[in-house]
Amino acid sequence: MNRKLFVTLFAALSALALAAAPEFSIKTDRETQRYQCGEEAVFTVSATENGQPVKQGKMKLKMTLDGGKVLQEAPIDFSKANPATVKITLKEPGFVRAQGVGYVDIETPKKPLTAGAAFDPDKIQLGFDLPDDFMEFWESGRKQLAGDTIKLTKLDKFSTDKYTSYRVVVDTLYGEKLYGFLAVPTGRGPFPAYLSVPGAGPGAAGPITNYAEKGVITLVMNVHKFEGAMNAAELRKQYAAQQKQFYYPQKNADDRDKYHFRNVILGVDRAINYVAAMPEWDRKHFAYYGSSQGGGMGLILAGFNKNITAAAVNVPALCDHGGYKFDRQPGWPQLVRKDAKREAVAPYYDAGNFARFITVPILASAGYIDSTCSPSSVYAAFNQIKAPKKLIDMPLAKHEIPKIFTSYQLPWIDGQLGLGKEMEPTAK
Repeated sequence: MNRKLFVTLFAALSALALAAAPEFSIKTDRETQRYQCGEEAVFTVSATENGQPVKQGKMKLKMTLDGGKVLQEAPIDFSKANPATVKITLKEPGFVRAQGVGYVDIETPKKPLTAGAAFDPDKIQLGFDLPDDFMEFWESGRKQLAGDTIKLTKLDKFSTDKYTSYRVVVDTLYGEKLYGFLAVPTGRGPFPAYLSVPGAGPGAAGPITNYAEKGVITLVMNVHKFEGAMNAAELRKQYAAQQKQFYYPQKNADDRDKYHFRNVILGVDRAINYVAAMPEWDRKHFAYYGSSQGGGMGLILAGFNKNITAAAVNVPALCDHGGYKFDRQPGWPQLVRKDAKREAVAPYYDAGNFARFITVPILASAGYIDSTCSPSSVYAAFNQIKAPKKLIDMPLAKHEIPKIFTSYQLPWIDGQLGLGKEMEPTAK
């Protein structure tokens, strides 16, 4: 090859390799991203290459009612304005979710371009009312599980001189079982207690040992009806096999008595009562933590079981199943989808309805661009709580467990367990 041609070709290829993809930015005119109904939120969108504004390309900013009703699709032409602004307001409490779509003559960003704005979120209400027989239904199920329905098997592999671990099996209704792990510190106590339910997915493959080492009784309960495995890789295989058979959060969702989460709620409730009856428990501290599915279960259990003394719930799921009635996106698993039979069942499994009965401190969070557990669904449930409470707004968070939450949640839980200084919210 001609040396001059080779050098020219090499230079051209190098230039292509170094050419930066467009960098997009979206933000609101307020850092808090909170507004009152009737106020205008201004979204500013920009695109740059190598630090310079691009001068071509088009896109649309799709504005929805928190992932539900489409409010508008605002066209943006970077050849005419960069940065470009889009204004919007809401007359009723809710969230606006803005997402970039329909990119033309410009490279589509690898990560979705998304932002959110809250309009009087503290006034958002649940889509479903509380059924007249709500607590009667759940108390009836609890009575059916009363008695000797718990079995423990010691796990030498997960035990040390500081604590003893057990496999927990709860016999539930219809011949089903629920599984989990218990770790009890060595000695007579009294010890505080800690409970967690995992987020959606395979679940826990072993006990919670970090708190057990500190002298805390720990309980973790899975939501699946299969026995599971005590190593993560095998547990994932079992979970994948179940997923091929059915999607568990939707299983029997048209049957109030046999919906998947009925035995989950009753089974975990039974396990809580078992721990609460142990002579080693201190009768003062029984703290809960969970995220997503585990967050929704935290609201449910804190409202249903009075042994729970505090709960921290990150981006809780299972909230506001009736949100679609107001054209917004319900929380995971978006149970109803305008099905009449499911509409009759869903209110009994709405974490927001359980939240009405909470009397203990609650720490919660909401991600403004969370498309799994929409912030409107979280607020709809959180607003039902009359007990001491605190919600950490996360304007830039998707469905995740960000540091902005954990940096507060971890010492807060320690305080609720009696291991550290109490932080707001507290029962006091």
